Order: sequence, then C-alpha cells, then structure tokens
Amino acid sequence: MIPAPAPRAARNARAIMLMGLSVAMLALVDGIAKAVAADGLHPFMIAFFRNLFGMLAMAPFFLRTGLAGMKTTRLTMHLARGAVHAVSMLCWFTALTMVPLAEATAMSFSSPVFASIGAVLIMGERSRPIRWASVAIGFAGMLIILRPGFVDWNLGAALLITGAVCIAAVKLMVKSLSRTDTPATIVAYMSITLTIYTLVPALFVWQWPGARLLLMLAAMGALGTAAHVVQTYSYRDGEITLVEPTGYLRLVWAAAVGFILFAEVPEIWTWAGTAVVIFGATLLLREEISIARARRRPDPSSVPRPNVEGRP
Repeated sequence: MIPAPAPRAARNARAIMLMGLSVAMLALVDGIAKAVAADGLHPFMIAFFRNLFGMLAMAPFFLRTGLAGMKTTRLTMHLARGAVHAVSMLCWFTALTMVPLAEATAMSFSSPVFASIGAVLIMGERSRPIRWASVAIGFAGMLIILRPGFVDWNLGAALLITGAVCIAAVKLMVKSLSRTDTPATIVAYMSITLTIYTLVPALFVWQWPGARLLLMLAAMGALGTAAHVVQTYSYRDGEITLVEPTGYLRLVWAAAVGFILFAEVPEIWTWAGTAVVIFGATLLLREEISIARARRRPDPSSVPRPNVEGRP
C-alpha cells in the first residue's frame, strides 16, 4: 500500500527545519575555517582542503553515476563557473580572517543584489521597477553594514564584496547551465573544478597540516557537502517563499558561533543592515514567484468557451 503524501503544512514545516539545519551547518563550517586560520593555516590551504574533502564526501555519487554523470556539451561554461566560484571561495576564507563571522555572513546576503543586476545587463531579463527597487534597498543595507566614512575601509570588506559579486556570477552561470545539464552534472563539475583551481594558489603557500587540523578540515568538507544535500531536500519539500527566507537564519547561527568560539559580538549596524538587505531580497523573491505563477496560468483567450448555443 502506497502511503498518502504528507499534507502541505507538514512538508513546509519539514522543509523549514531542514533549511535551518543546513544554514547552521554552514555557519559551523565557517567557524571551523576561522579557527583553523587562527591556528596558522593559510586561507588558500583551507579553501583547497575544504573542496578536496567535499569531493571525497561525494565519492558514492561518482561511483554510482560513473562517467555518465559527467556528460555535457558545455564544458567551457563549467570550467568558467568553477574558476569564478574558486575566486569567490578564496576571497571568503581570506575575509574570515579579517572580519567578524556575523558581519561576513551579513555581507554575503548581498549576492542576490548583484545577481539581479547581472540578470538584466548580461542575461537580458526584463527590467522592472520592483527589481531596481530591490537593488536599491539591498545597496542601502550594505552601506548600513559597512558605514563608509564612519568606519575605516579594510581589505576584508573589499574581499567580501568581491566574493559576493563572484557568487552572483556563479548563480547566473548555474541558471544557464541548468537549461541543458542535470543538477548532478553541475554539482560533479563544481566539486572537481573547485578542487583543482584552489590547489594552484595553495601550492604557493603549502604547509602540511597536523592531524588535528586535518580532522577539522575533513569535518569542514563533510559538513559543507551534507549541508548542501540537506538544502536540496528542503527546496524539494517546501514552498520557496517559506524556505528561502529561512536561509537568513544563517546570520543568527553565525553570530552564535562567532560569540562562542571567538567572543565576537555583532554590532547593531550589522543587524540593521542585514534586515534591510533581507527585505530587499524578499521583495524581489515574491515578485519573481508571482510572475512565474502568472506564466504557468493558462491564457483565458486560449481556453475553449462552453458551447452555450448547442452548436456542433
């Protein structure tokens, strides 16, 4: 007997819990990275081992799909996506050594702002007033967090913005790749290219980590991969209007990890700026979902009218 599907409310509740768990794991990954860097391991090394152990965690997937999972007609795009993603990751792990964990996480929320700009300027998507309003609100939130003119500009902030721009570019590339390749193929190329690309800069600062650091790096890779798997199930089970905003709980988890491990206390400006950024991103999300639903509705003019006159 096939069990009846779970009610929508139950699926949404499960999806929200899964997303909350996923972002908690990602915050812990960042906390481990910051701790390993404090022990003297270079951020480039951290990025490489994060990807290496993450790829090893996906070994069961590679064994199950074999070379069939690597079939693609867009190898150049996969290679380019990996390069841009690697730059973003190198910027992120380096910035974590300079900026409090909660502030870094808050700045990462700005990537949808840059992705929205890129979607219009690069991918030719329709420019609508609500989209530009969301962009303006997002930039206002970034300025609140950074407070230029009141707080000295630093390399960490520049790296976070660069990383956010790169992540926005990655999202647009993935959106393009998803039209022709399966999610499994995209993830497989991501794991392999990131490991190879981050190995190159790591070789220039190479040092063999001790057993304790290796264990922490392995935990980073496993947790990061598991977090993305859990996130996939969250998106599968729940409505995006509920799941996506839940991802912003990552700031709460990041603040908790930063306080417990590094005695970092986020400033009120970080919370205020993040609230503004989230408002702008949520505004855009609701608009995009509304448009997508409207496109799925049948055109009333194309629906056959009932034959009220009894004609054949």
